[in-house]
Amino acid sequence: MDLRQIQYFVALYEEKSITKAARRLHVVQPAVSMQIRRIEADYGVTLFERTTSGVYPNQAANTVYPMCLEVLANVEKLRRTLRHGSGKIDGTLNVGVPPSIAHGILAGVLMDFQQRYPDVQIAVSEGYSAHLVDWLLQGDLDFAVLGEFEDDRRLHCEPLAIEELRVLTSTATPVTGDSITGRELQRLKLILPSTKNLIRILIDAEFERAGLTLAPSMEVDSLATVFAAARQPGWASILPAAAISDADLDRGMRSLALVEPAIRRTLVASFPTLKPSSAAAHEFLKALKWAVLQAGGIEILA
Repeated sequence: MDLRQIQYFVALYEEKSITKAARRLHVVQPAVSMQIRRIEADYGVTLFERTTSGVYPNQAANTVYPMCLEVLANVEKLRRTLRHGSGKIDGTLNVGVPPSIAHGILAGVLMDFQQRYPDVQIAVSEGYSAHLVDWLLQGDLDFAVLGEFEDDRRLHCEPLAIEELRVLTSTATPVTGDSITGRELQRLKLILPSTKNLIRILIDAEFERAGLTLAPSMEVDSLATVFAAARQPGWASILPAAAISDADLDRGMRSLALVEPAIRRTLVASFPTLKPSSAAAHEFLKALKWAVLQAGGIEILA
């Protein structure tokens, strides 16, 4: 099997559909069928059972699949080594980020990165986790920053950092000190993400573990609206530290440490298994890690 055949086999194995595999590989459907048939003919083996509901791997395919993943991982490692060895970092970089990163630290990271690597053309797409994962699998992104590990064999994740969630409120809101407890927070008017939002799920779980219940006055998934509401005295929101920029704090807002419960989340960089990562991607991730740390990250993960 050559490298292209391995990529086609892995895509079909994971998608269980020629149509989806072709879309993922950005090729026409007959190309996928032809490569799989060629593998089966060359080695005298059947790898997939064709049915009206899909294409399903058999035991032979199950045996070969992890070996193919190992080959792709080694090829990616080789390419990365060669790119770093050349000393030149260029090309295009398509990055996906959640709204919290886009609003807060991203602009500074982009400006610094562009100054250091002017030959890299960067395109950034903003979206929530479900959208970012879809774009990754469609091959539209080189990597995406997610707020949790995705249990999907079509993706591999690298941990970035652990960051804390903080309370954002107006400087006119009567709070003493630089921290606020969950119980004290209950006395303010809260604007939180909807219950389907991953950050909201994390917040509710940690408050429940602490024996507290939050009753937000508003549930809004628009970060711009959240910031506008939190500027009003007596209102507050709970946001990842990286979402709060220095510009926000210069416009009459405060960032308070949330205690009892203290809430943290893990950020990861997620890559498509079939799309090798580049030197530019790894340099960008290093810059992003340090920006998260400076914004209120707890720990940088190797």
